[in-house]
Amino acid sequence: YDVLLIADEVVCGFGRTGNWFGSHTFGIEPDIITFAKGLSSGYLPVAGLAVHDRLARQILEDGGEWVHGFTYSGHPTCCAVARENLRILTEERLVERVRDDIGPYFQAGLASLADHPLVGEVRGVGLLGAVELVEDKSSHQSFSADKAVGRICREHALKRGLIIRAVRDSNVSAPPFIISHDEVDLLVSRWRDSLDATLKDVSRT
Repeated sequence: YDVLLIADEVVCGFGRTGNWFGSHTFGIEPDIITFAKGLSSGYLPVAGLAVHDRLARQILEDGGEWVHGFTYSGHPTCCAVARENLRILTEERLVERVRDDIGPYFQAGLASLADHPLVGEVRGVGLLGAVELVEDKSSHQSFSADKAVGRICREHALKRGLIIRAVRDSNVSAPPFIISHDEVDLLVSRWRDSLDATLKDVSRT
């Protein structure tokens, strides 16, 4: 449709979905890909922009030069860490592990939470997962915003040593590529306990 397609791969790039980029997982071919923390596994700040040949050629043909840059572009320390991170991801086959082993195990664990009275939907891919909380399971009716149910569940999780993020009434998780099966089991168990505690809270209001 001649629409410029930009894929934000800051979270799902570099193996998170079980392929090097989420675009690969979903079979899309963007014109531009933005990426960041996955490049260094978050150890140092580094980011990048990948531009498809078809777009780069047009920019160069029309403008003759593509002038761009930031003060800290190509910082040698950050780039060295990124190179080492990519070496480890490749040599230890961590992206393949996400795709073939721990990703499916994590998704199956999260799916087991779907029977909880508060859970309207569980969704995810690879080592990305979200659990959406609803007031009425049969109708998928959301909670009113003032109840802040996602944040309530997050706080219960933090008390149990589980770090999840509240995004409206969904709680999301993106565990490290080296998480073990036992650790996934513990994550799911603590998540269920947090859901139980949240259910008690919202039942009292």
